[in-house]
Amino acid sequence: MPSLDKSELHSLVLESIGSDVVQNSGIDSDPPFEVNLEDEEPTRCRFYLFTLTATGSEHRSKDEYRIDLRLPNHEGGDVSPAAPDRSGDSLILLGGYNPEREVFAFWDDDLYESYSWVRHLQVKEETLDEAEAKGVGFQHRNGGSGGETVIAAKKESLRRAIRMRYRLEQTRDLLSEYLPDDWRSISSNNESMRIHRFELFADYFFTQTEQTHTIPARCNRAEELSHPITSHILEQIGLSDRSALYDVLSKVGHDWLGEPTSQDIEAERDSVEEQITSEPTLTEEEEEFNKTQRRARDSAFTEAVRDAYDERCAVCGSKRVSPAGNPEVEAAHIYPKSMNGRDHVQNGIALCKLHHWAFDCGWISLSDDYEILVKDESGLDGYDEFSPLEEDRIRLPEEDDKRPHPKFLAEHRQMNGFDS
Repeated sequence: MPSLDKSELHSLVLESIGSDVVQNSGIDSDPPFEVNLEDEEPTRCRFYLFTLTATGSEHRSKDEYRIDLRLPNHEGGDVSPAAPDRSGDSLILLGGYNPEREVFAFWDDDLYESYSWVRHLQVKEETLDEAEAKGVGFQHRNGGSGGETVIAAKKESLRRAIRMRYRLEQTRDLLSEYLPDDWRSISSNNESMRIHRFELFADYFFTQTEQTHTIPARCNRAEELSHPITSHILEQIGLSDRSALYDVLSKVGHDWLGEPTSQDIEAERDSVEEQITSEPTLTEEEEEFNKTQRRARDSAFTEAVRDAYDERCAVCGSKRVSPAGNPEVEAAHIYPKSMNGRDHVQNGIALCKLHHWAFDCGWISLSDDYEILVKDESGLDGYDEFSPLEEDRIRLPEEDDKRPHPKFLAEHRQMNGFDS
């Protein structure tokens, strides 16, 4: 298969990322190819791209693909080690593209100090198969310092792969602040695999679990999605037990993702549950929250409402949990969050997913006496399901100062046409 030239590779990047690109160094520019992106991190990327080809060598596995690495400092046959330009705050994306399969692959550059003149980086064919099937695939590779995670992606999933490459680097750096200095030191492929699995678990923990759930529950869910955290993995990364793991994850989440600590959330509970002594305001006061404070307030509101209703739906009384132990019941705002509705327990009501939807879209509302009101739309699908609830009284918190406030209820009725 003929190699793609630099302009073809650079054009593929722009085509794959699309409208997220706000600036680039030009498709005909010499490597590296600089790309600035909008919105989510990373916003600055520095690409070193090569053609990804099947090995087809008697000395290599036949189920592998590889790039032949040649950095700018290797030009002219310079046999001394060379490294990418790592200046500034750009994410280094060292990878390849296979035009037959239309798949990219990227290696963990942050785990290499430099690269020799003749250097091949490999990715398994099954990883490219996974990318073709799921958009993104990844694998362990016993390379770099402590083992690496190779990420493969279809063209349309390139932005997703870039974000994951960025997250793995950032999370690894932050984990290093709280784990022993030698947590990535390895002497065998098994130890390298344990680190790989732990880093993938951490990525799922931060990106695929609900921040309002407890850290143990989030760990259970992340393990379901990725890999179990065994005693061997804990030993490898220098942690004595799962409690130590929970503590590290809490600190890392707070530092990078802006996740609140339990102390942050508890501090916001005071505001969420403060006693209303006069006519309440419908919306939050004009106050600028940083990311951590905003998430702490959101979590405090969710916890306060769930606790007030004993994690039961106020309408149907259901108290379902997932196999990982996470409650289904949700904390609904009465005066909507979309209108900057106040984060206060008396502007909240615990509802299962169905009745949360019905409340938000206006199928049901509540009287000041906490009786359920149903929209008189007998010709619509859903009416027969909700109409039996008419005039039922919801399940209420035991404490009066945690029950829905009449002002919020009146606003909900008016907004959804129940007072007309």
